[in-house]
Amino acid sequence: MNKQLSVKIILSVIILLTVSISHSSWFDTLAKEYTELGIKRTLITYAVSRSLNGVISVAQGTEVALSPAGVGLTFAPGQILDPVNDLIERFSWVVMVSGSSLGIQRLFLEITSSVAIVWILSVLSIIYLILLWMTLQNGKDETNYRKGVLKLLVLFVFIRFSVPLIALINEGVFVSYLQPQYEGAQQKLENASTQIKLINDTSRKAVKQNKDDGLFGKVEQWLDETRQSLDVETQMNSLKQAAADVSQQVINMIVVFVVQTIIFPLLFLWLFLKSAKLIINRISI
Repeated sequence: MNKQLSVKIILSVIILLTVSISHSSWFDTLAKEYTELGIKRTLITYAVSRSLNGVISVAQGTEVALSPAGVGLTFAPGQILDPVNDLIERFSWVVMVSGSSLGIQRLFLEITSSVAIVWILSVLSIIYLILLWMTLQNGKDETNYRKGVLKLLVLFVFIRFSVPLIALINEGVFVSYLQPQYEGAQQKLENASTQIKLINDTSRKAVKQNKDDGLFGKVEQWLDETRQSLDVETQMNSLKQAAADVSQQVINMIVVFVVQTIIFPLLFLWLFLKSAKLIINRISI
């Protein structure tokens, strides 16, 4: 009897603490703040990806034709960037899906923190505690009633706390493991966008030719085109390196967003659901 009484006291304290936390707003406020941070990161990354896509699209329409020493040379920056542009398009889609996932989580946070859910949880807790302690007082076996109420109670505890806990744990995992990778990739993508724009501007300037048809004008044009061809070749090599860097960083960002907004939430949700089932099956009080 003493052991059973101790278990009931501990269980009652846990239930009362759970009800108290469910009525508190700090828990939900913190979860909402973390979710908003995730949405802001998604919007910023989406803007960077669209900016990069626009810069690449401009580069794809640029073609530089030079003829130093009578040798025709044609440079097409867009050809180098075609595969990268396809990857950016797919990355934009991944970011949109990630943002939608975070938006759904924010909606569920509003639902699970609603007054109706909180008070249903409170009423079920009171009913369960009454049944629990009435059994101790009158000695009657009301196990079936208690188990039925317990199942509903655990279900609403799961509904009330699963989404906020997912938001908190997910942000903790991001800060601990994913944030350095995210910030590094974000900065490199912004730098790559600036670099590609600069290369594109330089290539377009090379199209301008000297209109002077005199002897000195032709010599000057030949020298200018020779210099431009060497410069553009250097720019093309830089562009190839930038394209390789962009591809690597985009893949890193895809990993971050898929893990944080899809894999981890589903994993944590599955773990919470299994825990709820385990509690229902194990507790027989």
